[in-house]
Amino acid sequence: MKVAVLGAGRMGETVINHLLKSELVDGIVAQDIRPERVAELIARYGIGGAVELDDVLADAGIPVVFVTSSNDAHRELTTRALRAGKAVMTEKPMATRFDDAADMVAEAERTGGFLQVGFELRYSRLYTTVKDWIDAGLLGRVVNTSCTYISSEFWGPHAWRRTKAGSGGMFGEKLSHYVDLSRWWVGDAVRDVYAPAAPNVVPYFEVHDNFHATHRFAGGATGHLTFMMAPAAKVESDPLQAPDYVPGDGHELSYLVVGTAGAARTDVFARTVSRWTFELTDAGLVSTLVETRSWTKEEDHRYIHNTHDQTLDIVRRVAAGQPPSIAPRDALDTMRLCFAAERSAEEGRIVGLDEIG
Repeated sequence: MKVAVLGAGRMGETVINHLLKSELVDGIVAQDIRPERVAELIARYGIGGAVELDDVLADAGIPVVFVTSSNDAHRELTTRALRAGKAVMTEKPMATRFDDAADMVAEAERTGGFLQVGFELRYSRLYTTVKDWIDAGLLGRVVNTSCTYISSEFWGPHAWRRTKAGSGGMFGEKLSHYVDLSRWWVGDAVRDVYAPAAPNVVPYFEVHDNFHATHRFAGGATGHLTFMMAPAAKVESDPLQAPDYVPGDGHELSYLVVGTAGAARTDVFARTVSRWTFELTDAGLVSTLVETRSWTKEEDHRYIHNTHDQTLDIVRRVAAGQPPSIAPRDALDTMRLCFAAERSAEEGRIVGLDEIG
C-alpha cells in the first residue's frame, strides 16, 4: 500500500524511516506546507511528496495517513483525512483543546474510520513487561503508580512545543505518555486530579516546566507523577531518543508500580525493570526481589519509545481490516486527564474529570 505522512518534520521523518522497513508499504508520500522540506525528503529517501493536503486526500491509492504535524494542526488533518476515507494515525496529544480531540473521535465514529493515537509506550518493551506481569496476576491488583521524570531542557527558545498555542500544554505534549501508562496498568477510570506547578525555571516557556500531579481512580487506586524539565545535564536532543547520557548526570525516568501481591520498578537510564513479590509471614509483610531484566543501548528504541513497532503494527492492522490497538475513546480519556491536570495547575484545586468536556 501507499502511505502518506502529513507534517514532515522530525517526527515525520522518523515515521518515514519506519515505513521504509515495512513489507506492506510500496510507496510513501511526504506532505508538508514547506516546499523545501518536501524536496529535501524526496531527495534523501527517493519517496513521493506533496505540498497541498488536497492532493493526498484525493489520491484513492493512499489508504492510510500518519499525522505528525505540530499539535495545533492535528484536528484539521485528522478530521479531513477521516472524511476522505483514510485510516489515520495521529501523534499525541490528540489536539490542543479537549473539544477538538472529542471532535476527532466523533468523526471516526461517524465515518466508521480507523483512528489510533500515538501512545507508543504501550508498544515499548520496558512497559509491556510490567503489563504482562500485571495481566499474569504477579502484582495482584495495582493500587499505586509513581513516576519520577527529570530532564534537561532540550527544546530551545524557538520551538513550537514551548508555546501554549502550538503544544496545548506540557501535559498533553510530553506527560500524556506517562499518565496513559498509569491508566493502562490500573485498568480503571480516573476520577480526579490535583496537579500543582511551581513557578517556571525555564524563562522562555509559556507552558509549565514542572508538576507534582496526583490522580485518583474510581476504584481507589492512585497515580502520581513528579516532573521537572531543567536541572539535568544538557544534551543536544531528547535523551530518550538519543540516550548518550552519563549515568548519574541528573536525568531520571522511573516508575514504581505497587500491587496487592507485588511491585515492579522501571528505570530507563539504568536500563532495568525489576519485580518484587509480597508474602505475609509471622513477621509481617515480606517483600522479595524475584527478577531483574535489562537491555543494551542498541535496544533502547524498542524498550523506551517503540514508534517502530507501533508504525508497522498500524500498517498491518489497516491492511488486515483490523481495529486500532488503542481505541479512540481510550486515548480521549487520557487526554481528558491531561486537560484536567492543566486546569488544576492553573486554578490550584482538585479537578474532576467530569468537568472536562
